[in-house]
Amino acid sequence: MKKFYNLRVRFAECEVSQSEVANAAQIAPSTMTARMNGTQPFTSWEMEKIGKLLKIEPPEFYKYFFDRSRQQ
Repeated sequence: MKKFYNLRVRFAECEVSQSEVANAAQIAPSTMTARMNGTQPFTSWEMEKIGKLLKIEPPEFYKYFFDRSRQQ
């Protein structure tokens, strides 16, 4: 399973690309790739920006921004 599956699904639901999300978060596309690969964590500031774009409320951030695959 790919990391951040729920977040990837949300991109598709909102019909936005990863590069568009990176732009909204004001981060480089390479930084977004690192976040999505799980090599760097999302910052709270990025979560807020991305959440606004994708209409994700802060109480739901855990579903989208925290990769739980490592905990199993």
